[in-house]
Amino acid sequence: MSSEPPEAVAADSQDADSQNAGGSAAGSAPGGSASAGHIFALIRSRPGWTRQQLLATTGVSRTTLFERLDQLFRANLVYEAGAANSDGGRPAQLLRFDDRDRVVLIFDLGQLRGRIAVADLAGRTLRMETLRLDTSQPPDQLIPQLLDQGDALLRTDGAARLVGVGMGIPSPVDPATGQLLEGTTMRHWEDYDLAGHLRDRWGVPVLIENDARALALGEAAATADDGILLAVKYSHGIGAGIVVNGNVIDGANGAAGDIGHIRVTDDGPRCSCGRSGCLAAWASGRAILRDLGLHDLDDVVHAALDGDPVVLDALTAAARRVGRTVASIVATVNPARLVLGGSLGRLDVVAGVIEAQVRADTVARALQDLRVTPTRVADESSTIGLSRQLVRGAYSAEAVDALLAGATAPVVPVKPAKPAKSAKSSGPSKPTRLAVTRAPGPSR
Repeated sequence: MSSEPPEAVAADSQDADSQNAGGSAAGSAPGGSASAGHIFALIRSRPGWTRQQLLATTGVSRTTLFERLDQLFRANLVYEAGAANSDGGRPAQLLRFDDRDRVVLIFDLGQLRGRIAVADLAGRTLRMETLRLDTSQPPDQLIPQLLDQGDALLRTDGAARLVGVGMGIPSPVDPATGQLLEGTTMRHWEDYDLAGHLRDRWGVPVLIENDARALALGEAAATADDGILLAVKYSHGIGAGIVVNGNVIDGANGAAGDIGHIRVTDDGPRCSCGRSGCLAAWASGRAILRDLGLHDLDDVVHAALDGDPVVLDALTAAARRVGRTVASIVATVNPARLVLGGSLGRLDVVAGVIEAQVRADTVARALQDLRVTPTRVADESSTIGLSRQLVRGAYSAEAVDALLAGATAPVVPVKPAKPAKSAKSSGPSKPTRLAVTRAPGPSR
């Protein structure tokens, strides 16, 4: 397995940014001065182009086009994929972006569980491991273990070429830098240069995103939903993501979707944020475990599936509180689809109560077109979302131009992460491995 700059999104995951970038190669280039990055975006906007088609579309001179194509060939961004159909004479060669054997490495971390996946550029999982972890640990203890496991997973396919690393985190994330903001379950992580450690390990573009927003991105991409999608991740914590026309709302400083810390009562259980009466303090998976005297959310899920009345009562009460909060978001953004994910959100009893509460609390006109569904791709959602967003951000026309100019691997969006102090160690590390589940590798 080798690391190199990633090239492009896979053919069946073409998105609006590819089409827009490609279509603007000529229109945004007065006098036919389309950059190599814009020519690359044009090439990846459909399966194959001939040189003559590129000349006609971009308006650049033959010499300029060939110089810029040579840059893309030398950077392994495009390749000749065979001859085009010909009515006579020497057939022209088709050019396409080179996604052969390219993979991304995705870390999907929850508060107490995680998933490491090697995926193709469309976000399809090729190999993966599931983990038990604790994000309340100091990051300088937990992260090296996770990165070592990611390395081991990559090494199982020596032909794979790593083109980017994405990580979903149950914490607010600065959208411009990938830096973690002050959180409630991952205290002191904001002082840890997580993006820097990922770049140092693999030297490829890096994307750090909030876990609920990653889930929302994956659901929107997997189902090709246009318009507005609201996703709620309900597990040990409670978070939300809003996607509008393929773009996630991250907020002014990365705190969008942190609905677990909305206060729903003036008093009540003390929350990890230091206040009392927050939704998470009343209704999160951690709160349910506390109230039931249990230690593992799997026990809650299994008891619910077995029809345990005590557990069902606790879940119903918690889901009503979640539903009331979600109803206010539905009324505010008027989504076409509400997706419920996470180990609790996918339970039929929980989803049914949340939907009923949303429909009871929200004005009818905001519900007219609303569909409430479980996650379509379940545990794959974040992998798909992070993969697509990573490729989309790192391989825009501007990012490819920067790459060809010799820029270092970026944080996505392409902006250097702020330097940060290293977190201090406190206590022995805890085990991270729960189980290993391997998905079939790609056929060759």
